[in-house]
This record gives sequence, C-alpha cells and structure tokens, in this order.
Amino acid sequence: MIRKLALALAFLAAACTAPAPEDQTKAEVPVARVGIDGRPLVSADGVVDSAVQEALTADPAACAKAGGEVRPVCRMQKPMCVVTFADANKACSDSSECGSGRCLSVNTTATAGQAAKGQCSPTNDPCGCYQRIEDGVALPTICAD
Repeated sequence: MIRKLALALAFLAAACTAPAPEDQTKAEVPVARVGIDGRPLVSADGVVDSAVQEALTADPAACAKAGGEVRPVCRMQKPMCVVTFADANKACSDSSECGSGRCLSVNTTATAGQAAKGQCSPTNDPCGCYQRIEDGVALPTICAD
C-alpha cells in the first residue's frame, strides 16, 4: 500500500512540473579568437588579418602562446605561425561558427551548390585542396599552394 502511495505521489509530482518550452534554442557559444596584442588572427567574418599573421610568425613565443608553432608551409616552405584551433573538427554549417574562420566539407566530393555538412578547419594552414561550407551549402573546391 505504501509503495502504491509513493508511486502515485511520484506520478503526481511529475505531472505538476512545467513542460519545457518547445522553442528552446541552444545558447550559442562564442567562438574563441586567437591573436596578438588584442587583435584577432581571424575576424568575425572569417578573414585572416595578414598583419597579425606576420606578427605571430615573427614572434615564435607569441605564436606558441596563441596555440601554434612556426613551421614551413606550402610548396615554397615559407615559415608561418600555424595555429591549432580549440574547435578543430567541430561540426559546423557555416564558417562563422569556427575559430579558424573556415567550415570545411566533411565529404570531399560534395557537389557545389548542394546541402552539405562541415567541420571546423583544425588550423589556419592555407595550403592544400578544400571545400568550404557556407549556410549549409558546399562551395566549389579550392586548391591553394
């Protein structure tokens, strides 16, 4: 009898709780920006500030503090501060969601102009072939060297 009463009270308590609002949106987590002297390496619109990039490359200690390392990149093997971003490989549908400013296609053969899933670029290394995702749509593949 006591079990039945306890069970009834539990159901009553559950029924009295307010339902969760249907239009709950996840709070957006701000994208962490790396840089030097208070200036971000990548702007909010995904553009790399070349002056900040050069300053980080010229100062290996500042590069390391930003989470990177100076190393040769591309075919010319020019030294560059390559930063590994905290949100590397996080699911995304637009570059504005990524600290690197680049949401890249998960499927390297996605058709340009079609819906596609992406992941935040792990680094700011500009070399190689990649396909950006903007507003959930694949853009044409780009190869840079």
